[in-house]
Amino acid sequence: MVSCSKAPPTEVLHQIHTDNGAYASALSQAGLYAAVSTQNGVLFWDTEKNLTKYVWNHKFKQNSQIHLVEISHDSQAVLTADRQNFAIWNINTGANKGFYSIDESSITSAKISNQGRFVALGLLNGKVIHINVETGRRIEFLGHTDRITQIAMSANGAYVLSGGYEGMAYLWNSKTGQVRNKFTHTGRISQVALDNQARYAFTANSMNQSWLWDLTTGKKITELNYPVRQQIFSSVVFSNNGEWLATGAPNQKVKLWSVKSGELLAEWPFEADSSTASVLDFAFSLDDNFLSAETSFGILQKWQIQGYLAKP
Repeated sequence: MVSCSKAPPTEVLHQIHTDNGAYASALSQAGLYAAVSTQNGVLFWDTEKNLTKYVWNHKFKQNSQIHLVEISHDSQAVLTADRQNFAIWNINTGANKGFYSIDESSITSAKISNQGRFVALGLLNGKVIHINVETGRRIEFLGHTDRITQIAMSANGAYVLSGGYEGMAYLWNSKTGQVRNKFTHTGRISQVALDNQARYAFTANSMNQSWLWDLTTGKKITELNYPVRQQIFSSVVFSNNGEWLATGAPNQKVKLWSVKSGELLAEWPFEADSSTASVLDFAFSLDDNFLSAETSFGILQKWQIQGYLAKP
């Protein structure tokens, strides 16, 4: 386990993206862009230049109700969603690529694929909808028996990992709806994640079951080792090399875990205005030497973790 007295890693970037807190946030691959949902709309930041490129809204001159934002893995498109609508935006131009409404149920989770070609939506009624934006083709996954809590999608849109209130998580083929892997928890699924090469998956319930899976074999690798009986993760991201898992939680520190062993490797605080603040998204640099975190406090922080995990 990690030493409690260990100093935090070196902070190399600190940006204020909003003064009033964020409803939702997303970081692009390597953390080069940030999409931050505020009461004034979604602010799209170029973090290298430290400037806002675009401001997006679903309704003109009205306070934003956008509670979900996602950036495609290839940094070409952004998805924004409120309870009944979602929109797709072009990162290169800022232009809107489409605005869509979902009438049958509220949107609880959403993901977007490379180039914005596919969108996956988790709904309150227990359905997961996978949409080909270019052709309009949609497939409904009906494997869950209760509301969808979280979903993840592979970068190419081929697979979706969905978690439900009934305690089941499924990895399924988005073309056929066929289940590839099934993961059973006790109690509602609170978080799911896929690594960007589809080697590993993470599923967690609202209590103390936080499991890492090998998607090649479908078998559990390990579980995260922590002493508390209840843990809700606000964000979970795999490193590019597949060795580490970064997690954030309300009233918690940034934590890095070993994917192989489930052991806590390092933890350190992030800047926050209250004990309820949490990390909304993480991004590892392509070489995994740096870790960025966008928080509900509206701040982006970036740390150099190269060599840090090896230090006593």
